[in-house]
Amino acid sequence: MARFEPMDREWVCRLPKFDLHVHLDGSMRPGTVMELSRELPKNRKFPRTLDIEEALFPPQRCSLEEYLQAFEVTVAVLQSEAALERAAYELCEDAAKENIIYMEIRFAPLLHLQQGLSPQAVVEEVLSGMRRAEKNYPIRTGLILCAMKQESSDRSKQVAKLAAEYLGKGVVAFDLAGPERNFPPTLHREAIEIVKEAGLHLTIHAGEGCCPEQIKEAVDLGAERIGHGVYLYQDEATEQRVANMGIPLEVCPTSNLQISGVMNSYADHPLKRYLDKGIRVTLNTDNRLMSRIDVTHEFEKVIEAFSLSKDEVGAILLNSAEAAFTTQEIKADLQNQVEAAFTERN
Repeated sequence: MARFEPMDREWVCRLPKFDLHVHLDGSMRPGTVMELSRELPKNRKFPRTLDIEEALFPPQRCSLEEYLQAFEVTVAVLQSEAALERAAYELCEDAAKENIIYMEIRFAPLLHLQQGLSPQAVVEEVLSGMRRAEKNYPIRTGLILCAMKQESSDRSKQVAKLAAEYLGKGVVAFDLAGPERNFPPTLHREAIEIVKEAGLHLTIHAGEGCCPEQIKEAVDLGAERIGHGVYLYQDEATEQRVANMGIPLEVCPTSNLQISGVMNSYADHPLKRYLDKGIRVTLNTDNRLMSRIDVTHEFEKVIEAFSLSKDEVGAILLNSAEAAFTTQEIKADLQNQVEAAFTERN
């Protein structure tokens, strides 16, 4: 199998890539956050003592709960129609410029109602930014609505119904996100049933910073993809089940390194173990802002850490194309773009 040489970095940049796990409020441009923070109404401005820029970047090693604190800043500035549309557009623009050909953005719409927007208006503005970007760049997108695990089942059901309302209008899936400890996905079984009945796709954050048992719960609940799944190796029965069922993992290497608590370097990530076991690994960013990365960076780090072959890189990209929550026709086109890139290289 052909290996990568240092000169191949430019080729990695040119590869057609994917980002199936990227949070809108975790992937804003720092300058945009600072600008929007200055425009906040007086009653919602940040305290003068807060160093906003410092607050955006969690420690290099921290718990999931500590990591999530940075979102208090970005969520606070994403409360207007213009801010939501702009953030979505800029994320798509940044992705397209590193040759992302397909991206699924996720966010929790009920966190963006502080200035009186309706949940529908919030979703529509994000979709508007995504559609504007699709007109200007060769990128396809889908939107995933998140319910927060630590919130009530009534709130998660509201998000599930909202996602169903926008099925076929840009929303492709429902997700459960947020802290894991004490908040298993089974708490939101009713919301998941609404999603299934509507025909929406389902992905669930599980095994990100702890709790391999939550991966099993997510699979039991019908998750079609697992967000992160770092701790899957600690439950070998579920690991084999995920492999047998062909359930993709939405792996986010840098974010995982920051918060998993089980890694000291990229080489410690279990993703190579998962690849070797036939699990459908995909590479994603999670939070471009908080982790200060993009997809190209993630591929470079993983290729270096595991000396991946070009065949293995191609397999990861094809995993993403197949795992995308889109039509078979679009999947086929995405797969063709990946295969063409490797054919041209060889």
